[in-house]
Amino acid sequence: MSAGFFRIPRFQRPYSWDRANVDEFWNDVIANNGEYFIGSMVVYGNGGTFGLVDGQQRVTTVTLFLSAIRNAFIDLSADKEAKGIQTMIERVDANGDTRFVLQAETSHPFLRARVQSMPGQAQASAPASPEERAIESAFELLSRKVGLSLSTIDADPAVPQGGKHQAKFDQLVDLRDKVLGLTVVLVEVDNEDDATMIFQTLNSRGKDLEVADLVKSHLLSHIKATNADLDQSRDRWNSIRQSFAESSVDISMNRFLLHSWLSRHEYTGEKELFKAIKSYVKSNNAQNFLDTLEHEAELYRQAQEPAVRDWKKPQVQVKYALGALNLFRMRQPLPMVLSLLRAYDHENIKLAHLIRAMQGLENYHFIATAITNQPSSGGVGRMYAAAARSLLNARTTDGRLRVINELLGKLRARLPTYAEFEASFLELRSSKTYASQTPLVKYVLIRFHAEQHKAGTPIDYSQMTVEHIAPQSYKKGGVRLGDVARIGNLVLVSQDINNELGDKTFIAKKPILARAHIEPEILAERKWTAREIEARGKRLAKLAFDQTWKF
Repeated sequence: MSAGFFRIPRFQRPYSWDRANVDEFWNDVIANNGEYFIGSMVVYGNGGTFGLVDGQQRVTTVTLFLSAIRNAFIDLSADKEAKGIQTMIERVDANGDTRFVLQAETSHPFLRARVQSMPGQAQASAPASPEERAIESAFELLSRKVGLSLSTIDADPAVPQGGKHQAKFDQLVDLRDKVLGLTVVLVEVDNEDDATMIFQTLNSRGKDLEVADLVKSHLLSHIKATNADLDQSRDRWNSIRQSFAESSVDISMNRFLLHSWLSRHEYTGEKELFKAIKSYVKSNNAQNFLDTLEHEAELYRQAQEPAVRDWKKPQVQVKYALGALNLFRMRQPLPMVLSLLRAYDHENIKLAHLIRAMQGLENYHFIATAITNQPSSGGVGRMYAAAARSLLNARTTDGRLRVINELLGKLRARLPTYAEFEASFLELRSSKTYASQTPLVKYVLIRFHAEQHKAGTPIDYSQMTVEHIAPQSYKKGGVRLGDVARIGNLVLVSQDINNELGDKTFIAKKPILARAHIEPEILAERKWTAREIEARGKRLAKLAFDQTWKF
């Protein structure tokens, strides 16, 4: 930290060390009884300020460690030693200006206010990004570890009461010296272009490096910032990541880049994605590539978090289909979903075409994935990617409709047989024991209910609950709990009806169920046993396969 000033360049990945990384680093430092080698640092630059190409995670953690020790010295009223450490964190440059030794673009000003500044000198806001939260967590963990190392002195009866303060002071000095005793090999290159190339070479095989970090590095190397204080391209990239981080669902930047690429370009696997993007993105198209990513990131988030978009009433069927695909945890169709949403937003397909395509995807994956759990294959993924590209490249409305029709035809050809579907459908269950299946069961019952009440008043299904016709509370001579949970015993009712039904017998429930507009076949039964439950389950399976989810 005494070799100059270090700047984390725009192409670097954010700070991302987690508890395991920090624990390992702490243990290595504590075990150090002499000089301890922590690897190489690759830097570029001149004038005493170096851009960090490799080593920024370690340098940032060292800064956090030193800051935690500094604060502990302050708590011991050892102000001189605290100020001494601060010179490793913040010092005067050749022009007489006070600067922080580590200058991080993406986490500024949080790092400066929360960690690098002397306590009380700056007010840090709450961490707002995954990087800032990682910094906060690592700093708090190191601060706790430093504090615990001192608290053991308080608990040690071998240290006299009058000597505890000095023992704590000596402990902090030892910690400080161990951190300052860390050694690195410093490798210096000539310029940022060389640094970018070395960054990609060093990390192309790194198991922890994300494709997104390499893409960011390559992309920004072709879009030069026009102002050191205003890097719009870097900020736009970061805003994409921030949008995904703020989502209520898990959206991977790596997966987004892959699916966006597959929706536009020839098929490639995730391992070869950076190589393909690097070959494609040059100085003459880098800005356009970033523009495309920025727009498609919005669509990609909408595809996986439909509630984030303001869907108009005629569009709600698209929202429901997207919600279903997410319930089924389907990612393979995402390149095609992205292409469909893009085509609709660009007015290249009509809403009716979008709804038909999306419901086709929903219905196929309900039958083939959610129910029969057919094994996923690379062939389906390639089929979706090819259809996505064909839709993008089609130049006429008829051509686009032909792409959609061909895809739906291929999906129909992959459907399981009815016998396979029925056997799996009858295994659907919902109860306290089978709670994990309840969301899927409720989806199934909602689809049936919506099909039967198309012309009625719109229903808020969030206020509807799954009711067991034969009650969950087992009584001697009643239906076994395994059968109680089966799909044939389940109906969708309002919360008020559910409360009124309680654990009543089937005969007592019938007049209440009649008010809930339940299927007449149920009300026609004189008793409700495992036989009736299985028979209704088979009726529902036939209805599902031949009508409700037919496409």
